[in-house]
Amino acid sequence: MQAFPPLGREFEPFLYAVLYEDGNGMPLTMVSAIARSGADPWGEAARIAHMPKTLALDALARLMPDRSGADAALIADRLFALLPSTRENRLASAVTANVMSANGLSARVLGAAKPTPRWSPLVPAILILLVAVMLMSVFRKTQHSDASQPERPAPPVADRADP
Repeated sequence: MQAFPPLGREFEPFLYAVLYEDGNGMPLTMVSAIARSGADPWGEAARIAHMPKTLALDALARLMPDRSGADAALIADRLFALLPSTRENRLASAVTANVMSANGLSARVLGAAKPTPRWSPLVPAILILLVAVMLMSVFRKTQHSDASQPERPAPPVADRADP
């Protein structure tokens, strides 16, 4: 019995493909290269598979920083062929290439990942301060006396006259 379904078996040929051998003669696989970049290999494979070809090739080449441009481009092209393809992916690739060439844009500009929005450390501090001020105003004990006339203390019980 399997607790969770396998993650992206269609990406296994791509993820376990050998990129090249490192300096020690050890094969470097795509799953290792993606993991070294700090991304989830299956998530990154799915992301790259849905990119147009020009953007995907650029993303794959960036995962191999120790390879020259031509060498990385050849490896990226070989790896792209291992990704599961869709008709929409190929169509988007052609459209994107036409738009990029018409506008003089590079694949790096269009393929740049948008930064995830992050809260400034100041926002939680301001929220905590606002909550503290609200709590202080609710629980603050104030005397509602007239400030112009000081309150006179009650006379001692012994000073009171009995009627």
